[in-house]
Amino acid sequence: MNFINRALKNVTRKMSKSLLLGLTFFLIGNFVIVGLGVSSAADNAKILARQKMRAVVEYSVDHEKMWEATKDFTEEESTEFYENNPVEITLDKIKEIQQDPRVKVVNAIGNHQMYSKSFENVLVGNEENNNSGGTYFETDEFGNTVEYEHIEPNISLKTNAFDNMIEFEDGIYKIIEGRMYTQEDIDNMSPVCLITDKLAEMNNLSIGDTVTLETMELRSLEYYEGATVEDITIEMEIIGIFDNSEELDPSDPEYDWMSPHMSPDNIVLTTESYINSSKLKLEIMAFDSGKLEYPDIEYYQDEANRPSLESMSYKSNIIILLSDPLDVDAFVKDYTATSESEYLVFDANNETFLKLSKPLDTLSIFSNIIIWLVIINAIVIITLVTALTLKTREYEIGVLLSLGVSKTKVVAQFFVELAIVAVIGFTLAVMSGSMIASSVGNAVLDFQVATADVEIDEDNDYNYYAETDYFTEVSLEDITSKYEVTISPWIIAQIYVAGLGMVLISILIPSLMIMRFNPKKILLNTN
Repeated sequence: MNFINRALKNVTRKMSKSLLLGLTFFLIGNFVIVGLGVSSAADNAKILARQKMRAVVEYSVDHEKMWEATKDFTEEESTEFYENNPVEITLDKIKEIQQDPRVKVVNAIGNHQMYSKSFENVLVGNEENNNSGGTYFETDEFGNTVEYEHIEPNISLKTNAFDNMIEFEDGIYKIIEGRMYTQEDIDNMSPVCLITDKLAEMNNLSIGDTVTLETMELRSLEYYEGATVEDITIEMEIIGIFDNSEELDPSDPEYDWMSPHMSPDNIVLTTESYINSSKLKLEIMAFDSGKLEYPDIEYYQDEANRPSLESMSYKSNIIILLSDPLDVDAFVKDYTATSESEYLVFDANNETFLKLSKPLDTLSIFSNIIIWLVIINAIVIITLVTALTLKTREYEIGVLLSLGVSKTKVVAQFFVELAIVAVIGFTLAVMSGSMIASSVGNAVLDFQVATADVEIDEDNDYNYYAETDYFTEVSLEDITSKYEVTISPWIIAQIYVAGLGMVLISILIPSLMIMRFNPKKILLNTN
């Protein structure tokens, strides 16, 4: 290990040269440590913000894209287009997605407006100002004007194709008595349900009691020839009572005209298989009626279009809850690549997230560019300096080689000399860089946020009242608040690895020159 001793002595003997090289490594280290700190902080802020978001993916029909594709079509062309591009999400596809180990729960939800018959709904609180419902007029087959009274539905029946819901996983719904319906209940299409604790309390209902609902207004039976009241009536046994933590907001602009079925207190849960089996008869009646009334329309003449339990299970959208928010992007990428149709899309609210994280992305890009520019320039400078000093050290190299020291050890000595100076320079840079990285990083972020265009189009965020927006609302402040520049042990380790890597690369060209040296020729030329 004599080459190490020689390297140490050479560093201390030529102090001015060592100081200049040490200053160079010190400046390089400061640039690199600030760049790595800013880049790491930006990446961590995005990860932390994503982890705070609900790990939700929506799989749905892209109606806007379909409209764009068919807006100039004739009626015949549109019909052919929709026949050739079926976009329903089948139950088999939903079950396939559910089996993915990254998936926690799938909401294949159906929202049905119902009329309670054996119990009363919970009052909304807007009854005095609510003008929904009321009377309207129609002309009968004899030309007479007939007045009808419209009654607003008062119960929201929520169904799912599976024995769990995102609301239960998130704690929005909490069973306080009884149980959730099981896969066996789904398979057997069992007439079972869960009701809110408010409905149970108001109507003195308990586990084992039966509730009766009607699926539509009695007057609507006129559209189904041969249908009876029994065909729109469903009876279900209460197997569970749950608390719904959602509440109505009286300050909501829509509050005054909200119908009772919009209240979170008037929700009943049951299996989709049961409600579909209950409605199948009416669906078949409607299809057969259309077949007779419109004999020229191919849709009604094709028996493949006849309603069935399978066709009624098709969905235009489902909501998928993953176990880990960091799996969202990979999940969307995997399933987008295998999607059955370009008009079926996976959405993880990425458009909003990517827009809001744009300042952090820009910081990462520029930080990485600066780091690589500094490293490349440092390698060039150190290589040049090392190569130039070889001329002044030819005699030393010739003596070492003539004494039997291998060329490899001579190169190793040069490497150790630079490495010692680099370690000292980077150690000082770690201390100073840690102090300035935070202030520099925050100043750069403030500038980037002030100049970046991250406006979000709010017009596309509207949801129909019966739908739930499962995406977590995220703002620019939410994302940037996670941004904190800290110099972690991992960054410090990267600094030293980068420094030694620069030294190693910088010594390559000089080492090639050393390999060509002939000790006899060097000593003769010196003499």
